[in-house]
Amino acid sequence: MEVQAFISIAPWTMIFQLINLLLLMVAFKKYLFKPVTEILEKRRAEIEGHYEEAEKAETAAKTMKADYESKMAGAREEADRVIKTATDSANAMSRGIVEDARAQAAQMKRRAESEIEMERRKAFDEVKGELSGIALDIAQQVIDREVKEKDHETFIEEFIKNVGEAS
Repeated sequence: MEVQAFISIAPWTMIFQLINLLLLMVAFKKYLFKPVTEILEKRRAEIEGHYEEAEKAETAAKTMKADYESKMAGAREEADRVIKTATDSANAMSRGIVEDARAQAAQMKRRAESEIEMERRKAFDEVKGELSGIALDIAQQVIDREVKEKDHETFIEEFIKNVGEAS
């Protein structure tokens, strides 16, 4: 019977093994699965927290980038406005300088024209005086002598010669 006891099924042994299995399952569940599950849950929560932090950081970075880009656009607009103002101011100054130069040139031209006119009148008066003197000299010479055709031609040639020298 010994061979038979080795192969046979003993109900009390099976019941004790079943109870032993149940006790091991309860012990594993309580002391092994719960702590391992809690550790895994903590790690999952920690990883989700990291993901949330990364998403917040990404959102903050995008916000900062948008803010930076808007500030840069504002700075560009401000720079363009300053350049336009400076250009307009420079153009206005150059127009003013050109207008002043034209006014001064016109004034100098008027002054020169009036001086030229005065000099022309002065020269004309001098020539007129000289011609009057020459004419009086000729008239006196004509009176002093009897006028002949040959003398008349000589007087005219002298008159022309004197006029040429006076100029």
